[in-house]
Amino acid sequence: MSPASTAAGVAPFLPAVLSGPPHDPTWVLLNARTGWRTATAHDVDVLNSLSLATLPGFPDGTLGGLLLPSNLAQGPDGSFYLLDRDQQLIRRLDPCCCTFDPVPCVGPFVSAVAIAICCGNLFVCDPGNHRLSIFSISGFVLRGVWQPPKPTHPWEPCSIAFDGRGNAYIADPANNRVHVFTSTGRWLRAMIFAGLPKLVAVDCADRLYVRLDGENVLHVFDPQGRETGTADRPAELAGRFPTVCLPNASALPADFSPAPTFAATGRWLTVLDSHLYRCQWHRILIDADVPRGSRLMVSTYTTEADIPASQIPDLPDSVWNTRQSVRTGADWDCLIRSGGGRYLWLRLEFSGNGGVTPAVSSLRIEYPRISLRRYLPSVFAQDPAATDFTDRFLALFDSTFRSIESELDNQARYFDPASTPATAPRGRIDFLTWLGSWIGLKLDRGIPEERRRALVANDGRVAPIRGTRIGLHRQLLTLVGMKPEVAGCCCGGPVCNCKSEPLNCRPAPAPVCAWQPPPLILEHFQLRRWLFVGAGRLGDESVLWGERLVGRVHLDHGAQVGSSRLISTPDPYRDPFHYYAHKFTVFVPVCFGEDPGLKRALLNLLEAGSPAHTKHSLEFVRPRFRIGIQSMIGLDSVVGRYPRGITLNSTPLGTASVLDRPPNRQGGPTLEIGVTARIGATTKLS
Repeated sequence: MSPASTAAGVAPFLPAVLSGPPHDPTWVLLNARTGWRTATAHDVDVLNSLSLATLPGFPDGTLGGLLLPSNLAQGPDGSFYLLDRDQQLIRRLDPCCCTFDPVPCVGPFVSAVAIAICCGNLFVCDPGNHRLSIFSISGFVLRGVWQPPKPTHPWEPCSIAFDGRGNAYIADPANNRVHVFTSTGRWLRAMIFAGLPKLVAVDCADRLYVRLDGENVLHVFDPQGRETGTADRPAELAGRFPTVCLPNASALPADFSPAPTFAATGRWLTVLDSHLYRCQWHRILIDADVPRGSRLMVSTYTTEADIPASQIPDLPDSVWNTRQSVRTGADWDCLIRSGGGRYLWLRLEFSGNGGVTPAVSSLRIEYPRISLRRYLPSVFAQDPAATDFTDRFLALFDSTFRSIESELDNQARYFDPASTPATAPRGRIDFLTWLGSWIGLKLDRGIPEERRRALVANDGRVAPIRGTRIGLHRQLLTLVGMKPEVAGCCCGGPVCNCKSEPLNCRPAPAPVCAWQPPPLILEHFQLRRWLFVGAGRLGDESVLWGERLVGRVHLDHGAQVGSSRLISTPDPYRDPFHYYAHKFTVFVPVCFGEDPGLKRALLNLLEAGSPAHTKHSLEFVRPRFRIGIQSMIGLDSVVGRYPRGITLNSTPLGTASVLDRPPNRQGGPTLEIGVTARIGATTKLS
């Protein structure tokens, strides 16, 4: 029997070809990009990550931790000042002893409630005394007391904030106003409210936030004082205020703590379908941040039937298994302790102290469980309790083995310029640079990552012609971000008339004006078009040059000390060859000269890719056309055209604008400099 017939006879009994590596479980990824598949959520926000819900409103003066408390201020030198509301004293933090010591010669006050520091001054809001006191940080000398002009009632400053210009916004609930003062104490204006303003704040964009008494929302005003809306959650204002830096917690008073910002507890549920009968779910990998003062608990429940989500909260805690506390870190994992079942219910229980919350970035659930127990004798699987212990014990080694297998399975990505890692620890080479070294390409870290990958990907095709003009040209195009294989607009191509072509129609002609990459390289031998008497004709093939280009001495006619050379052997026929044959110039955009990293990368590329025995020069140019300076079209100059006409209120008069005739108006007044610019006759100024 032939081998072919033997193979054909046993083919039906061979296993099917697997589409992936054998003996690996599949997995489901849950995150903000793929979707969280939320079944139910109670006091949990499902945004970019899973976290405890933020409480509505702003329960304290810190706007949910965005600001320092109203009785705490930070000086320009980083020192902290605390208003002791019980003893009505100002205290300063001693960084050596971590204690707040009283500031001499300041206070006690009557009923001070808030302090702030700006422009080297300490501002103390004392509503019971109907005044705002200003002290110098240097020496703590009383500089003055601010008062608004002719208030209806004696004012009661209770909150103060400053914008970027030093202007002060002071809440005055006694008069339903927010007063605005300059940094020197000059009253500017007052903003009148229907309620009692109790809190003011200013963000980095000089937007003003005002909270009225009895309200949990903030009224938002732009820098011009116009109300633009309201805000009711701290998350809406994230990133608008500078970072808050609190001093050491041991130095703060025992009762000094912000009001709760997040819910105390929360619960999130999801259900996954394996489509497998009595599927043994394997493990859960969680990428989460669990700060101190918070907790995250993972529980699982499996079933063969699809139970409605409304019945899950009524299940007793005894049916939930796994019950593991998540620790902070990426890829924290735990085995799923629930029994076999097609459906997996995953429950995450969040808890915190109100000021912090756990945050889950992603979840990965693997199934079914493929344990290393399959390689052991069957006796280890007879007892269910022993089987569970064996699976849990072998899972310690299984995770390590699978991580090694995963690296081997995905090893091909290290040899692909599009997927190989481009970053590396300090002092070590990255894989992208290492991959480029295989083909003799030296990459510079100053090149953007996208272009470095393109250089490595294209250098395989350039390697056979490296060291030639064509090879250097292709490398330069890749470095400057151009793709010669992509055609641009074709103004001469066929025009679609939205009609079907006849069956005998000829093929459409090729575009006649496809985009061509710029040459970038000018070889100097192309410039040696000299005119010799008796053998030259004026035109494109000959140019009248001066003797100074080569530098030979011509007495009484162009000889200069320091620029002309004393050459005793006359050789006018070979002078152009000696001067131009081995030189070339590379023209690149001026941005490569302004960026040190790109400039260094360009010089390294020219050193490695230039043809042998040649000398290159580098020109950083802007696209202009200047006769005698930049006048080589396509290399260092661009011929453009002026725009036709101008647009009222948008086009500035100058070299980029031309006053032309009005559109769709024949014979009307126009202003065309040098043509019809006669005021009163053909021109009308309006």
